[in-house]
Amino acid sequence: MDTLTLQIMNTELYIAMPKGVHFRWKEKAEKWLHYVAKEWSRFQSNNELSQLNDLKIGETLRISSLLYDCLVQANQYYQRSNGLFSPYLKRQLEQHGYNQSFPFDSAKSKAFQNKPLIANQPFQFLGDEQVMKVAQQEIDLGGFAKGYAIEKLANWLEQEVSPDFGLIDGGGDMKMWSSGEKTWTIGVADAWDNDKEISSIKMKTGAIATSNRVYRSWMQGTMKKHHLLNGQTGEIADTEVLQASVVTSSLCDAEVGAKLCFLMDGDELQQWFENNCQQSARFIVKEGQAANWRMTGEK
Repeated sequence: MDTLTLQIMNTELYIAMPKGVHFRWKEKAEKWLHYVAKEWSRFQSNNELSQLNDLKIGETLRISSLLYDCLVQANQYYQRSNGLFSPYLKRQLEQHGYNQSFPFDSAKSKAFQNKPLIANQPFQFLGDEQVMKVAQQEIDLGGFAKGYAIEKLANWLEQEVSPDFGLIDGGGDMKMWSSGEKTWTIGVADAWDNDKEISSIKMKTGAIATSNRVYRSWMQGTMKKHHLLNGQTGEIADTEVLQASVVTSSLCDAEVGAKLCFLMDGDELQQWFENNCQQSARFIVKEGQAANWRMTGEK
């Protein structure tokens, strides 16, 4: 196989394609991923996302068509989950001490005079790539931007470069395709030990996303914090779930679904997947409990 490995978006990203593809795909792939890492990260100043976050209430900004599309998709998941998944938690994450890139062990909270408010629909999407800020919240696309970027790149590689097969692995968020002969075996890592595999699943075409509250965690004073917040309250998700892996056709669906595993109870979660994914599987690791696969849709 022909491969490309990049350290980008705070992860190791790996692409595998068939050998002998007569197309210079690596250069275009790198350019796209570096663009997303630079322009859509909340940790970069003077980028496209920071211009949006710096808007005053009532101001509008025309942004790039791809960032607009990513934000509109994230906002649709926000609406469909009644705000449990939210791309509007930058200020809340900073208040909890998550104001630097991982890895770090301890953090101070950013000083806010008052607790950051949670508003319903803080940005409006006006069409023609124009966005209006309507409340004092700020955008953090986080893992959703990575999933969106991988999915866009995978769709382009499959359609324009190699329909036979290919795979992109962005630190556990994966998109793969196969025209029929190639079958991928995807491992699920232990929540506490990334080098240890606890399960696996075989597939030809689809996506898998994993969220874990063990690795992206830190101490803030005497409080243990992690990066998974309840979008309705801005508070750290209080859950027994340590790790969730979701398999479905869309990486964006899988990315959001994995986060919701920390925020919904079992029945609510089952309903979400039945309503939003034609076919899916999830593997949820809870404290002190054995994990197993749960399916929705056609077997």
